[in-house]
Amino acid sequence: MHTAISRMIKLSVLLGVMALMLVGCATQPASGPEAAAPAGDSGSAASGTVERKDMLIIPSNVNIPAPDIWNPYIPGTFILQGMNQNMMEPLFMLNYETGNIDGWLAESYEANDTLDEWTVTLRDGTEWSDGTPLTSDDIVFTINLLKEYAPQLNWSGAVQQWVDSVEAVDERTVKFTLTAPNPRFVMENLAGTTSQAIVPLPKHIWEGKDPVTFKNEYDEATGSPVFSGPYVVKSFSSTEFVYKRNDNWWGAKTGAFNLPAPLEIHRPWVGDQATAQQMLANNESDIGGGNNPSTNDALMAQNANLVPYTDQPPLGWIDPCPRMLTINSTVAPWDNKEMRWALSYAINRQQIVDVVNEGAGATSDFIFPDYQAMKPFQDAIADIIAPIGEFNQDKSRELIEKNGYTLDSGSGKYVDASGNALTLDIVLPPFMEPWARMVVQQLNDVGIDAVLRILEWGVFRDQTGRGQFTAATDWDGCGSVIEPWFGMQRYHKKWSNPIGTPGTEYVDNTNNAGRWVNDEYSALIDEMGALPLGDPQVVDLMKQAVTIWADELPDIPLVQTPVFILFNTTYWTNWPTKENNYIQPPSHWEHFLRQLVELKPAQ
Repeated sequence: MHTAISRMIKLSVLLGVMALMLVGCATQPASGPEAAAPAGDSGSAASGTVERKDMLIIPSNVNIPAPDIWNPYIPGTFILQGMNQNMMEPLFMLNYETGNIDGWLAESYEANDTLDEWTVTLRDGTEWSDGTPLTSDDIVFTINLLKEYAPQLNWSGAVQQWVDSVEAVDERTVKFTLTAPNPRFVMENLAGTTSQAIVPLPKHIWEGKDPVTFKNEYDEATGSPVFSGPYVVKSFSSTEFVYKRNDNWWGAKTGAFNLPAPLEIHRPWVGDQATAQQMLANNESDIGGGNNPSTNDALMAQNANLVPYTDQPPLGWIDPCPRMLTINSTVAPWDNKEMRWALSYAINRQQIVDVVNEGAGATSDFIFPDYQAMKPFQDAIADIIAPIGEFNQDKSRELIEKNGYTLDSGSGKYVDASGNALTLDIVLPPFMEPWARMVVQQLNDVGIDAVLRILEWGVFRDQTGRGQFTAATDWDGCGSVIEPWFGMQRYHKKWSNPIGTPGTEYVDNTNNAGRWVNDEYSALIDEMGALPLGDPQVVDLMKQAVTIWADELPDIPLVQTPVFILFNTTYWTNWPTKENNYIQPPSHWEHFLRQLVELKPAQ
């Protein structure tokens, strides 16, 4: 069966590549920026429009259901449409490539000897986009707002847990007094391990507002929404967000950063992947790529100005979030760990790598990404997690039958004593479909009636966040990029909210969406979290916690996630490739701010 499937997939990919090249031949524009510019955007000084060469275009595969909400702390708010990458700014930024915590709004931090007081110093000259100074008072206001409204706002759970008090020592200095020692306080909360960190809000606008209902709506007359980043809103809808450069941005005025070169950033919603890929080939966008190496080869054959993140295995940038099958541990029969193990044994992870990624990348046995900084931790738990990767349909069926199910000869599916089929409803956002379809096929092969339910992003976030799902293909353990604690703490029992209650989010997924509770595991995580980075005891505690996790299997790891990024150098250069890795390359995370100040015009 595996050989037949592989042949079918290879034929499908070949036909798809041929079709893509044929479309490219039919639609390839004439050379030159004017010919390549989208209709209405060729631009002139007289018309006030911006030329294509001064425009950065980044398609998105997510349609925003509530485009008028610019409040980043309402659970479920979508911030990856440019709010987080162009407008909001963190105090610090974790650089995966160096492992350093780089300053952004802030220039430095330090802790006391007991690691329960942290002092942060802001850069000189920080301002909001309306010209009002951004000071320590804004930081204090934001932290106290999150404390007051916990757990109703994103990040509020972490602030409530860790921050006893916060004070403005002076205009540029903020002192955090914690509830307990926390050596990771800055990294976890103020630097952003993946897509987002706590970002300050302008006190002079938010004071007196109810942050649970305040939309922070666009108002051209007042310049709202006001943030501190280098871009402000020009126009928006559910299908496109357009940002214009703030030429008075504090970062450039003070000399802290370069003024970004693009005059405008366009983030259109493009629901069809082939259309988005063809936009890239036609110079109608600047960042993109396919789900597999063959598609990228076809795109680069059409446009010599497209360059990959890397041309070396695994032919893509490794996303910090391995793909997973998250199981709701409160839903029978999947509340039984043996049934979760039955799911795991049924999954052929190597086949997913071979089919979805054409052999590029690797399987995953745990939540950690294949990063150099994580290798010592991966090596330490290799024996513990090795059984998770086993593909064994016989063991899967044995566990299912042990738990009272019999195989119905007519349907080929397992049924219980009442004749009800053993089902698994799997929800997913559209971009997770390639992995999900393979998982569904493999589960059906062993007799589990698994089905897909593709949900729009906002609906997916809401249902998984509230625990109103049975299974989901996602990236639930995301977060550990230089040390093990952050990703592992996402399974702490403290995040297991009642079903129907929004989950607490650090990044763009929910902590412990599957509502798994294990007292011993949580206690070990607390011990780990109290130890400094690099403390040798961390490894021993990690191994104990992983042993529990691997036995209970609250999530089912699937595969590592190579992202086959292509950069278009027709209009912009100095992209963060593997050979020029000044920062991680995603264009939908806060780290994109660093790319914006590094990009250079090609013309």
